[in-house]
Amino acid sequence: MDATVIAALISALAALVAAIMSVLTSRLRLKHLTVTATEDISAPDQEDDIRLDEARASLYRQESIAKWSCRAAASLTFSQYVVGGILASSFVQDSLSNEITGFLGILVLASSLVHHHYRPDIYSREARQRAARLRTLIRVSEDLLYAIKHGKQGAPSLYTIRKTMSEGLAEIEANELKDIESDNTEIKGELNGS
Repeated sequence: MDATVIAALISALAALVAAIMSVLTSRLRLKHLTVTATEDISAPDQEDDIRLDEARASLYRQESIAKWSCRAAASLTFSQYVVGGILASSFVQDSLSNEITGFLGILVLASSLVHHHYRPDIYSREARQRAARLRTLIRVSEDLLYAIKHGKQGAPSLYTIRKTMSEGLAEIEANELKDIESDNTEIKGELNGS
């Protein structure tokens, strides 16, 4: 019985951590990082000129969202299936008090509701897709910048690279905004009983 109570406490802690991570991840998605550029007219920085720092900050943010969303999804899944499996066992039901069994049932229900509402698995997948797009955008821009620095024939101008980078960042931000609006629409529909 002591091992079962310990397992229940560990599962409860995992569910609590998962719920907190889900909420924080959803807030992180809404938070926009601002990158301040310092301009030094005497020594222009080509990387700042083409928005590489902004792209790297966005990449870091997307990777962080993906990491924490993945952890939240794993914790919620653990809470749902492992604790649910424990509850389904007649041995555990017979050996635990009604209060602990009820607590574990609420834990499974809460994990299921948090998982259904926040969908950290979807956040993780979307963030990984945006991070992949950002890595590609950064690599291409670095390659083009390398061509400029080494005087390669046919190298584009800094303005062309900056414009490409700006368009790519705008596309990624629009995609994220669309995902957030889609999530909010689904939540409103669920609340209205649609």
